[in-house]
Amino acid sequence: MEQLCQLASDWRGTVPTGGTMYEQKVDGWRALRFPGIDGKVRLWTRNGMPIEGAGHILHRLALMEQVAGESMVFDGEFQVDGTLEATKRWCERGWRLGSEAGTFYAFDCLTLAEWIAGGSSVPLFERKMRLTQLASAVEEDPALSWEWRQKSRGRDESGAVQVLVDGWAADAAGIVDEARHVWAAGGEGIMLKDAESPYRRLRSAAWQKVKAENVHKWMRTPIAA
Repeated sequence: MEQLCQLASDWRGTVPTGGTMYEQKVDGWRALRFPGIDGKVRLWTRNGMPIEGAGHILHRLALMEQVAGESMVFDGEFQVDGTLEATKRWCERGWRLGSEAGTFYAFDCLTLAEWIAGGSSVPLFERKMRLTQLASAVEEDPALSWEWRQKSRGRDESGAVQVLVDGWAADAAGIVDEARHVWAAGGEGIMLKDAESPYRRLRSAAWQKVKAENVHKWMRTPIAA
C-alpha cells in the first residue's frame, strides 16, 4: 500500500558488503513538506495531518525550493525542544497560542513530480547531496539567508532547518557502537540506509531502524550505553 513517505523496517543484524550509511534517528514526528489538495504548502505528518505553527520552517524550505528551481518535497523529522514529549505537546495544542516552534531535521528530498508518481529512482546519496547543497546555498547567500518574513522577529534563522549528518559503518559492531553513542546521550537510536537505494512511498528494507528495544532481542550480550 502506497504511503505518504518511505518507511523503515527494523534492523536484524545484517550488513551489506562494504558497509552502510547511517544517520541519527531524531525522536520527534515524521514530517513532509508538500502542497495539499488546496495548493497550500504545509508540513504534514506521515498520516496526512498538518503540523501547525511551523511557518519559520516552511519559509526556509521555500527558499531551498527556490534554489532548486522546481517544486520539491522535503522529508525529515519535526522536533520541539529536543524531545518527543515536547513535540507532541506542541503539535496537539501548543501551536494554538499563535507562536512558532520546532526544528525540521531534513534527511531526504525529491521533486514533487517524483513524489506524486510514487518515488524517485535517483540514488539516496545523490538525493542527500542535493539536499545538502540546497541548504548550503540558502545559508551562504545573504540575499536568501537574511530574507525574513514580515513580523517573523528573526525566527527564519538557519536553525529552523538542519540537514542530518550521515556517516558510514563497516560492520554490525560499528553499527551498534554508533547506536550506543546515541543511546548514551538519551537518543532513540540510528537509521541505516542503503546509499544506492531509490525513494519509494512504502515500507522498505532499504531503511532500517536500530533501536535498543529491537537490537537486544537478537544480540547475545545485553545492550549497554
